[in-house]
Amino acid sequence: MMEVNKIKFLKIKGIIFDIDGVIKRGSFPIPGVIDTISELKKRGLRIVFLSNLSTKSRKEYSELLQKMGIHVSPEDLVLATSATADYVFKRSITKKVYVIGSKGLRDEIASRGLKIMDNPEEAEYLIVGSPFDEMGYVTEDNRWAFTAAIRAILLSGAKFVAVNPDKLFPGTGGKPVPGTGTFLGAIRTATGAKPTIIGKPSHLIFKMAIDRLGVSPEKAAIVGDQVDIDIIPGKRAGLTTVLVLTGLTRRSDLEKMPHRKRAMIDLVLEHPQELLKIVR
Repeated sequence: MMEVNKIKFLKIKGIIFDIDGVIKRGSFPIPGVIDTISELKKRGLRIVFLSNLSTKSRKEYSELLQKMGIHVSPEDLVLATSATADYVFKRSITKKVYVIGSKGLRDEIASRGLKIMDNPEEAEYLIVGSPFDEMGYVTEDNRWAFTAAIRAILLSGAKFVAVNPDKLFPGTGGKPVPGTGTFLGAIRTATGAKPTIIGKPSHLIFKMAIDRLGVSPEKAAIVGDQVDIDIIPGKRAGLTTVLVLTGLTRRSDLEKMPHRKRAMIDLVLEHPQELLKIVR
């Protein structure tokens, strides 16, 4: 693990950026990051943005980021929603799926050419995102979700795919609400079925991000703020790993971290702007 002032330059041609904690905090971009990304693109680097978001489509999310001043096209995004849709489309024979989750997830699945079934017993795949709203309540569209999931698996033998494993996320006012992972646990308890996880830290979404980047792993980097879901899977995917301290990880956390985890970090930066000092 190296600090920015201990190396001269980083030989990479592409960067995968995590979003929350790296590009933005809440509804605001991290100061200086917009200009940083613009300059990196001018230097010829390929850029892709990666998120475990399970509630929005790429179109919705790119519009949200544009309003913050972060200029990102849907094609630049690899979201857990879009990655899940791609994964199932490439493997499904009938293209018939039953979906639990948000409108954004459904939009990605439908746009990929999959047919969303009303009857869970007709589905080849069960796709599960978060059935909860920002208050932590099950939405009206998902009020039959638990029973439907059980029947899809036990009665039709549907293959079980999950958007991400996140157990909790910050809801309205920052208060914790259950996430997709909480719901997955209930389904698994009832059926014994283990889902294929698509989102971070799964290798599947990292492979998709690398493919979208169009750069071989040894010539690319992942810039993230969490060791467990950004750095470790990024290192296992063959990427150079850059931890920034603008998000959830603090320098004091690194001091307490086991050596095996710290060893996965190639570079620690206080801020993404420091990339400009080392990327040529």
